[in-house]
Parts: sequence; C-alpha cells; structure tokens
Amino acid sequence: MKKLLTLLILTYLLFTINSSAANQSSDEKVLKIGVLLPLSGKFKDVGESFLKAIQLALFDIGNKNIKIYPKDSKGTAFDSYLSAKEFEELGIQVVIGPIFFESLERLSEINNITFISLTNKTQMIPKNTIAFGINIESQIDVLKKYFDQINISKTLLLSPKSEFVYQSESVATKDVLKFYRTYSYDANPKKITGEIEKITNYRERKKDLERRIKILEKSDLYKDKSELKKLEQMHTLGKVNFDSVVIIDFGERLKSVLTSFMFSDVPSDEVNFFTINQWFDETFFNESAMQNLHFPSIDFDNLNKFNKKYISTYKEKPNKVSILAYDALGLIYYCWINNNFQFESNQLYNKEGFKGLHGEFVISENFSKQKLNIYKITEKKFKKVY
Repeated sequence: MKKLLTLLILTYLLFTINSSAANQSSDEKVLKIGVLLPLSGKFKDVGESFLKAIQLALFDIGNKNIKIYPKDSKGTAFDSYLSAKEFEELGIQVVIGPIFFESLERLSEINNITFISLTNKTQMIPKNTIAFGINIESQIDVLKKYFDQINISKTLLLSPKSEFVYQSESVATKDVLKFYRTYSYDANPKKITGEIEKITNYRERKKDLERRIKILEKSDLYKDKSELKKLEQMHTLGKVNFDSVVIIDFGERLKSVLTSFMFSDVPSDEVNFFTINQWFDETFFNESAMQNLHFPSIDFDNLNKFNKKYISTYKEKPNKVSILAYDALGLIYYCWINNNFQFESNQLYNKEGFKGLHGEFVISENFSKQKLNIYKITEKKFKKVY
C-alpha cells in the first residue's frame, strides 16, 4: 500500500502538475521551477524524498501560481544535461537540483538557468550553479568561533587516508583553524586502535604508570600508599599534549576512532572531541565513547518540525537532507514574490541573507554560507552549546 501511495504521489507530481500549467491564462503571473532529481536507479529513494519535501513546501506556501516541473537526472551528468536542455526549451529560469556534485559536469553549457544544487562541495562549481548543501566552509567558520569561546589551542586533525579527501583537505588548508598536528589514519577499523595508541603515546604513558607503581610499592610512607591506591585505579600516567581533536569521519568508523581514544585513556572530560555535521545520528546515543562529542549542524528544532510534518503527510521518514530542498523552493518563491513576480538570479545574492528552516544563510561565491550551531551529545540528547 505504501509503495502504491508513493507511486500515485509521484505520478501526480510528474504529470498532473505539468498539464495543469498548460491551462493557465497567458495574463497570469506564473513561477516555473524545474526540479532535477534522481527519480530512478539506485538513488531513487533519495530523489523521491527530496521531491516530496518540495511538494510539502509548495503546499505550505499555498500559491497556485507556482508550478514545478520534475525531471529525472538518474544521478548522472549526461541525463542531468539532457533534462536541463528540456528545461531550457520550456523557458524555465531556475531549477532545484541536481543533488550530486558529479551531476553538475555539463550544466555550464546551459544558458539562462540557475541551478540550486543540493551538493555540499563548493569547488569547481559551474557559474550558473549554487551549492546549497551544508558545506565544510560553514562548518569550519562556526568551529573557529566556538574554539575561541572555549579557549582551546592545541587541536589535532584526524581523517581517514582513503575517504572524505575533499572535507579533510578543506579543513586542513583553510587559514581559519590552526592545527597543532594533523594525522591520516588507516581506513581499516582493525588498524585504527593501534594508530590512535601511537597518536596518544598510550604505551609510554602506561609504562610510566607501571614504573611509578613499582616505586611506590617499595615505600612505607602514608602519602605514597595513598598515591598507590589512586594509581592502581588508573590505566596510564600523565596527560596527552593536546586539548582537542577534530575527526573528519562518519558512521561506524567514527565510532571506532572515538572508542580507540577512550581505550587509550583519553577521557572526553579532559579533551574536547569534534566531528563534522552528522545530521543528528541517534545511533551515537548507544556508544559511551560518543558522549560529549561536538559537531556543527543546522537548526535541530526546526529539523524536528520538518520531520514531523513530513511523516504526518507521507507516513514515512524523510531523508534528513531533504529539508534543504524544502528551503530551496521557499528561497526561490521569496525572491520572486519580492520582485514583482519576476525571478532574477541576482536576487539570490542578497547581502542581507535569508532564513530558512535549516537556519540563516547568505549566498556568495556560488555557494550558501550557513550560520550553523554547535551541538554536543550528552545523556542521549543533542544539546545546543553554541
């Protein structure tokens, strides 16, 4: 039944909306918005979730003169290009999508259309495209502000050797965060613990503890016996030479890295641990090593509101990133309605910025610069700390 409902919704979006646009009178001011998403293939579920989020925004706005024209990008650059050519023939000036950076390859060949892509990459973006995803530049910016507030100075940067190269290089090369040291660890989870032990000098600190215990065991002094009792409850002796760690990773491997720090006797109440936007992954609640982990992200309360509305409408959970598609339609509508029902791409570059469900943002240099928050995982909750 659920699959049937989905099919009916998509059929309505793909066919009924377009045919109704043809019935509009020529005198009526109509905002035509192209929607370019993967509606078939392995990313079909992602595309459908984004499309439903756009339809939800359309319903919330309630203006019948907004018409969306969904087309299937199939998640490829060539099919995105073909669909974009069709938008061009329809006289559409603005398109939400594509989602993936790889689909942007040929969009610079399309004239007179602005694409609001949901990618979070900001380099090598075509001039007619805006990267609307939660990018690493915005995350670095809020991390820097928070680091200054809590006064940390010796920060390690860790990232896997084979993945997330773009994110790690962006963090390392930006002259915003100053890192004490940078490390690349093996992507194999089985090797991570050994590498973290080296980074934290775990074996030497453990030997220091053993040596100190042997010395104290030979003493009859009360203060030495008291110290001995304390040391016998410890795993290592001495502190690490850093006060914070930024880990560019996700999912199970991020959990493995943080667990390795815990096993290496680096407690999160002495060292601040940070990662990049995790889209509020609740599986972290079940891992003790994830406690006090910090990360930048969008407005959590508004994301929950969006999720509840989406679930109430479609009886299923949305792709969390689809909130950006919802805001993209709202952004286009705002620019159109405030310019005498005319869309002009330069309106998107308003220096005063905008505010959507995901938060405040300014579009500059072909990407969205978001004003993000910092959240901390504590007591199975996401707590806003900045």
